[in-house]
Amino acid sequence: MELDSFMSSDPLWKRLRFVNWGAFGISPEHGKQLSKLLQDLAAKKEARAMKASQKLWSLIRANPDFSGPVRPYLEEIRHISEPAVRDEINDLIDLG
Repeated sequence: MELDSFMSSDPLWKRLRFVNWGAFGISPEHGKQLSKLLQDLAAKKEARAMKASQKLWSLIRANPDFSGPVRPYLEEIRHISEPAVRDEINDLIDLG
């Protein structure tokens, strides 16, 4: 079985563990931070998701190259998010 097809059926949090952020020129520290923030953004607790969106906005704003690699995850999370969080995700996507 191909790794991509196996991973696509896994939950987001599990797939984020296997992202090779280094392939995008992202340091291991930033990669770990991005994975955690994306998981928090997908959280059912709106306050946690909103806080993650603010931190992601700051991180992407300071590192514009991060927007491309995180975009597919943002689009996926947007589909499962509440409207207020969805608006924040739209703002994150617009940064790129």
